[in-house]
Amino acid sequence: MKLSLASPMALALLAAGFLTACKSHSPSQYISPRVTGRVIDARTHQPIEGVYVRRITGEQRYRSMEPMKGAQQIQLPAPIRTREDGTFVVDSTQALAFFRTVGWYSVTLSYEHSGYQSFEASYSLSQSTNTPSGEPWVNAGDIPLEPVSK
Repeated sequence: MKLSLASPMALALLAAGFLTACKSHSPSQYISPRVTGRVIDARTHQPIEGVYVRRITGEQRYRSMEPMKGAQQIQLPAPIRTREDGTFVVDSTQALAFFRTVGWYSVTLSYEHSGYQSFEASYSLSQSTNTPSGEPWVNAGDIPLEPVSK
């Protein structure tokens, strides 16, 4: 049997060979880790409930002086709030990437609560680990917030 390059069978064999030669990986890849921690009062070391914890993107930092438009605000993930014991979990983020590998290098979180000074902290890839399922995870530990001076 003679195969021409334009025949459906030749194309199927070519595609099968291409797919088996490629490294298999999921197109859904992590672009930001899960971050857990506990926010405490810097003076009393007591947990603070209701602290707004928000992931800061590079674009937010770059355009911080420009007011955000409605659609830009909708695209931002909603901040989470700390629980009664001061703990929080910021979920990881995934994106689809079919022909390339994406990843993350650092993530910045802001911590805000009335009566306390706002605080930002960055966490790098070297401070992370992976869960058994492969999800990247950063344990931020205790985050002390300074009360606002009166």
